[in-house]
Amino acid sequence: MIEAQPEQHRAATRETLSSRIVSWVVGLGLGVLFGVMGTAVSQSTWTVAPGFSLPVGLIVALPAVLLLLVGLRLVLRTRTTAIVAAFGIVVTIFLLSQPSAGGSILVPGNALGVVWTFAPTVIALLVLAWPRFGKN
Repeated sequence: MIEAQPEQHRAATRETLSSRIVSWVVGLGLGVLFGVMGTAVSQSTWTVAPGFSLPVGLIVALPAVLLLLVGLRLVLRTRTTAIVAAFGIVVTIFLLSQPSAGGSILVPGNALGVVWTFAPTVIALLVLAWPRFGKN
């Protein structure tokens, strides 16, 4: 009887295919949302002193991306949802940095735009490559 309890616990914690698909859709939606919101605020600055502007948008957006991906890695057993969320972030940033039909650009080629274009990808690679410690 004692040996059956761990097996019952394992069976109760297994994910069904439908719950995995829901987590992937939610992860993709969160990735797209964070990509859109980060792109919207990435150029925001706050002038602290004459000649010095603090990049408030990046200070908010980059840790938000980091916390989303780390949170997904900590809460869920697999990397799959975090990979899907990272894909949503990176693809959204790529699509929003393309010139629109009218010629306007949401992510200009300045320093803030370059950092916003590449830093979420680097963050995603680091978070996804980080090994899982503890029991699986």
